[in-house]
Amino acid sequence: MLQNTTSQSTAIVATLARIRKEWQEATGSSSLIDVEGSIGLLLADVINGIGLATEEQVQVLGRDLFQELQDFLKTCAHH
Repeated sequence: MLQNTTSQSTAIVATLARIRKEWQEATGSSSLIDVEGSIGLLLADVINGIGLATEEQVQVLGRDLFQELQDFLKTCAHH
């Protein structure tokens, strides 16, 4: 069990570090403290990064935000 927990922790740390780097690149800023951003998109990055199932995503985001993000992502995919 300890090995599985360590493995999960390593994966989560790597995912969060990747998300941070992506946000830094997207904003062109080395300091994310001063960046205004969408908490909804940040949460979407996190839940996608850690591989939550759809039901778990709905639980984390709530049904309304989950649907808003789905609609937003569909719109972005068509552009």
